[in-house]
Amino acid sequence: MEYIKGTERSQLFLFNECLDNSIEKNNPVRIIDAYVESLDLEKLGFKLPELKTGAPPYKPQLLIKIYVYGYNDRTRSTRRLENECKRNKEMIWLTEGIAPDFKTIADFRKNNRKVLRDVFKEFLTFCNNAGLLSMETIAIDGTKLRAQNSLNNVYKRDEMDKIQKQIQKKIDEYLELIDQEDKKESESIKIEEKGVEEIVNKLKQLRKYQVKVEGIKEIFEKDKEIETYYSTDKDARFQSDNGKVRAGYNSQIAGDNKNKLIVVSDVTNESNDLEQMSPMIDQIQDMKKELKINKDTQVIMDAGYFSEKEVLNNKDKEGIKIIVPDKKTAEENNKKIKKQNPNKVPGTGYEAKDFKYDKEKDICICPEGKEMHKTHTNPGKEESGREVFEFQCKECDNCDKHDICTKNKRGRSIKISANKEIMEEFKKEMGADCNKKLISKRKEIIEHPFGTIKRNLGYTYFSVKGLENIKAEFSFICFIYNFKRVMNILGVDGFLKEIERQKQLKLATD
Repeated sequence: MEYIKGTERSQLFLFNECLDNSIEKNNPVRIIDAYVESLDLEKLGFKLPELKTGAPPYKPQLLIKIYVYGYNDRTRSTRRLENECKRNKEMIWLTEGIAPDFKTIADFRKNNRKVLRDVFKEFLTFCNNAGLLSMETIAIDGTKLRAQNSLNNVYKRDEMDKIQKQIQKKIDEYLELIDQEDKKESESIKIEEKGVEEIVNKLKQLRKYQVKVEGIKEIFEKDKEIETYYSTDKDARFQSDNGKVRAGYNSQIAGDNKNKLIVVSDVTNESNDLEQMSPMIDQIQDMKKELKINKDTQVIMDAGYFSEKEVLNNKDKEGIKIIVPDKKTAEENNKKIKKQNPNKVPGTGYEAKDFKYDKEKDICICPEGKEMHKTHTNPGKEESGREVFEFQCKECDNCDKHDICTKNKRGRSIKISANKEIMEEFKKEMGADCNKKLISKRKEIIEHPFGTIKRNLGYTYFSVKGLENIKAEFSFICFIYNFKRVMNILGVDGFLKEIERQKQLKLATD
């Protein structure tokens, strides 16, 4: 039976096919090449190599192309990127057959980490000029991504002595085994050299670990405020995600409603979103100025961002209207009302919401009709930054509902916000039908980018260490998401034409 035959590997060719013919005209790799070549790297702030004696340096555009292609193809390892330059047909075309070593590729990212963040902003300018942004409605959300720090390399102050004892116990066990082998040797009993060598190697590893733990213990002794030490990535913190606790970071994005493009990206090691509203809105305003967009923007967030301090800081910002429900309203809308525990204090009918504030008398009325007066004339400040007045009931001792109302011996106290009226007005505004529709629209705007980044691209963890490096990498990941998104919207031909159009427009204005 005859089969399709390949070409003999030893066969000589008179004419070789040119490299450009090996890549289809509609291959997305052509977009990467055209876009990177259109960038003004000096203006962006990239460290351009100086021509010195010896071998000439690699062109910066070449290394950017390698990273853009790699991240598009779910490849971040510099060693794997080096291999792709040697064997991947598309990468060979993109780099014109040049294959930098992994250290050169890694050093480029390390030396230009701040500027790589500006590539994200530069592409947003491209998107805006292409009419792909509106900045009228923006949704903000965060997701947890793992750090390069396993739980085995996280140390707690109160566990250090226990760890040291465990290491010493294991060392003593191995030393005893070596003593036993020595006795066998002195008695001319045959011993297995391989087994002894294995014990010695394990003992060396334990000694190194012991030195490491002693060093970490010294750090705890020098700085009394540190309770947890992350030895691999010192900036990482515990993050709770879907019931699992890992060392990681809280990644924040703001997505534009028009085409689901990411307009702002940031990373924090805070475990929740309560203090992320202001930083994100400030960056949205900065981006609007950079893009010269003057229209008002509605910014939608979920209840995780609701904080009285943050709402008061941002509700009257110029050009911004915040849409954020409080946690209680969100639970009611999602039908997540918690069942009342009959043994819980305060019981049903005696919770904070059941106490009424009398504005005229400036007092609180408890469910039993008794008056509660201020404990101080000036408001106190809670840990969240909320300013509150405390109202205390002095008739609790004689009340037959005392046991289901409070466990406090001083009597029941209620904290009322110093900005109660402003906050009630804001919550009422959030309850309007138009704002409820916007809140329900948040998921369709913001879940798309996160779904693509984590599921399609597979970026559920960071490949670098340190908060500044993490911010640079996440910004580049968001640029890659936007790049793929625009590729899907415009198509290969449309994208290439838009690059050329903007290039010609820039030449005309210059």
